[in-house]
Amino acid sequence: MRKSNWIIAVVLVAASVFFLAMWYYLKFNLVDNPLDLVVTIVWWAVIVAGCVGIHKAEQRRQERVRTAFLAPGLIYNCEAGMVPVQAGASQVDQLQQMLTELSYSFDLAEEPDKKRVSFSHIVRSAKFADEGNTWEGEVVSVQWPDAKPRAFRNRDELLAIVEGTPA
Repeated sequence: MRKSNWIIAVVLVAASVFFLAMWYYLKFNLVDNPLDLVVTIVWWAVIVAGCVGIHKAEQRRQERVRTAFLAPGLIYNCEAGMVPVQAGASQVDQLQQMLTELSYSFDLAEEPDKKRVSFSHIVRSAKFADEGNTWEGEVVSVQWPDAKPRAFRNRDELLAIVEGTPA
């Protein structure tokens, strides 16, 4: 979760605990039914469920941001935009460098002109951490649309898929 989401969650929990403590301190629990405690517990469950939901949604968003489209000599990513592959470097090396530098902001780069760029692969990185030491995902071949997505568990497997032929 982002820092602001954690701050909001902490404030909601702290306010909830404070109001519950005041409820018992002022002895309102003697006036009303014990339903108040149940409502408080349900509210805490809603806060926890909200935090889990926000965390999962942020993970899915970051996974979508890590999706890259490979074309000969180019890599497109929604945050980084069109990144040229430098002469002598492999696309996987350039992709790894690009993914390392992502900030996961909400600013999106301009989409490429579909008529000018012919993509060969779509790389969906489910996990990317430690500057590429942990790198898992799947590759979809645009050239062979009937082929199934091919999973990879590290950089070397991705390199073999991108530079190899479909199974």
